[in-house]
Amino acid sequence: KKVLLVDTDPQASLTVALCGMAAALSAVLLLLSGVIPIATYATPLLAALLLFPVRLELGVKAGWAAWLTTAVLTLLLGLDKEAALFYAFVGWWPLVKWPLDLHIRRKGIRLLVKTGIFALCVAGMYSIIVWVLHLDAVTAELREMGVWMTAAFLAGLVACLLLYDRLLTPLSLLYVRRFQPRVRRLLR
Repeated sequence: KKVLLVDTDPQASLTVALCGMAAALSAVLLLLSGVIPIATYATPLLAALLLFPVRLELGVKAGWAAWLTTAVLTLLLGLDKEAALFYAFVGWWPLVKWPLDLHIRRKGIRLLVKTGIFALCVAGMYSIIVWVLHLDAVTAELREMGVWMTAAFLAGLVACLLLYDRLLTPLSLLYVRRFQPRVRRLLR
């Protein structure tokens, strides 16, 4: 008797393939931040955009799996630990943005909640960088900037994340209109 060890479910194969491709492309983008130092904050946000097709085509669980895979890969292999941590702390945002927008109807409260989430994420990330990982280059930069400039930098980073949140809606519409039909054809 022969035993098949291969899963014959085509949907499971598509899920693994799309999640793997999204995670691999995201990891490559994040690894570029080690080569291009100015890309420390841009590449994690671009890599998070690759979660769109996974979330929309395969669901939230697959999106979380792709995010976690990318975060672990870049934390282990990446040269720029700051970019890898930034992705780990903020890269999941495309997965939770729309449920949050649907559940909090009032714009002012929603903006306050998002600002608080981003501020906690950024503060948590830099706390880990300074007090747990002891990344000397980042710690020296923060010390060199002083308290007020560091606070202004962190506030600016939160403002950039709010702008990123605002840009996710038109980008998702662009994906749905232009790219989703092509992706769905490939997934059939």
